[in-house]
Amino acid sequence: MSPSIAPPGITLEPIAENYSLSDLARIDINIGPVGATYRGILDSVNLILKGRTFSAIYIEGLYGSGKTLTLRKAVYDILSGPSRKDFEKVIPIYFFLGEMDFTPLQRFKTYVDEIKAYVQGVLPPRPYILGEKEDWKSKLPILDECSKIASEIERQYKEVAEREVSGFFELLREMNKRGYYPLLIFDEFERVLYTGEGLKTDAAKKAFALFVSKYLELTRGHLYTGIFVLATTRSIDELVERAVTENRPHIRIIAEVLSIPIDKIVSDFPMTRNHIVYNKKFILEWHAKDLDLLAQKYSLVLHEDLINLISRILPVPRAIIQIDRKIRLRLEVVEVVSLKKFYEVIEPRIEDIINALKREIIPPQAKWHERFITLLENGYFIVKGQDYINIAKILGYSDTDPSKARQKVGQTLKQLSAYGLFEKIGPREYALSPDILAYALEIERLPDGTRTTKDEVLNKIKYAIEKRREEKKEKRRKKEVKSEEE
Repeated sequence: MSPSIAPPGITLEPIAENYSLSDLARIDINIGPVGATYRGILDSVNLILKGRTFSAIYIEGLYGSGKTLTLRKAVYDILSGPSRKDFEKVIPIYFFLGEMDFTPLQRFKTYVDEIKAYVQGVLPPRPYILGEKEDWKSKLPILDECSKIASEIERQYKEVAEREVSGFFELLREMNKRGYYPLLIFDEFERVLYTGEGLKTDAAKKAFALFVSKYLELTRGHLYTGIFVLATTRSIDELVERAVTENRPHIRIIAEVLSIPIDKIVSDFPMTRNHIVYNKKFILEWHAKDLDLLAQKYSLVLHEDLINLISRILPVPRAIIQIDRKIRLRLEVVEVVSLKKFYEVIEPRIEDIINALKREIIPPQAKWHERFITLLENGYFIVKGQDYINIAKILGYSDTDPSKARQKVGQTLKQLSAYGLFEKIGPREYALSPDILAYALEIERLPDGTRTTKDEVLNKIKYAIEKRREEKKEKRRKKEVKSEEE
């Protein structure tokens, strides 16, 4: 591990909203896919200032891949970075969609009130209010004026959805008339389209449906002059499909407002039509070499083998940052940690899960959970075919010939996989379940957004165990029926 070249005093945070303005001023994110995304946003803003009328940017990346950090850093540097004078005519409007109701015009007025309270020292900066007080102070006159315009626009519309969406874009055009360029950011888009968390009221659902219907106009730059950024964990078509598959109530209302049959909403969703094109599109995929560079730059105490493991199971920066934190809290001596040593870090949470299973579902005579622990204690978070003989010795299968020993190891791994403790990732290759690892690291969600609370992890395993038992019973029943027939 090479010495750190990170700015002094920077501590990496597993959650991007936790970075202070001081951290954002100094942090260097020119690593992996986030570096190109950050530069792409600033390049797009510069092009608008040089005469381009519009730029639509799409950012896709799993939970913990760096989307929000990239956006926060870009907005901070636009407002308060070394080149801030070049961006004086840019007005960032940053919406965390999952934390609000989708009523953009109303939300803009609240956003302005929060900025004013921050500048006056009444409120600390919210995660979406980036930039130093002095830099926002120069923008207060235009923000005040636009807030009053928003109130006037509200009175022009009787229908709520039209007011909140059409009225909002009318407001952005009013900014343009005054010589300003909105940088509109929709972060956490999945929390609107997939989970519906940002659609708390019927008005918000109808407003969102109207926004969806205007998406082609938006991405073509017909609604205002400036920049639009959409950040999401999954592709839009996948979010729609998952919402429909899981029968989420909000997606039915959206389909109804759009006059699209629910069985056609995936194929006919207006935001996924072929002629929708983005000026820039970034997919934040982290590979082992990217995670290793991050670990080196910030002196994270992770062995290369551990980084390779994470790149296979939880391939996002949040995972290695959280591991580094737990290592420093758990171990007395901070050192580069190998796979075997890593088990000491996650042991309490692994034992917590196993003990709960023993109380609720594992019979006293069962041995599979002991074998699971033994594998982890010996650093086998990923098991390959060439490991089977060594594992046979560890598990006490070595008294048989090699082929039978390998077979027993294969059966054990198959059983652990059926119970949801390991996952098959290739021929004769298994890896620790991402659910288990995320829970052990106290990471709230998997990269795909699935929650990893103790109850949810336990329920998943219990369901798998009960399903396997039922399958065995059914197999025995069929065997008995066949025997009786003979």
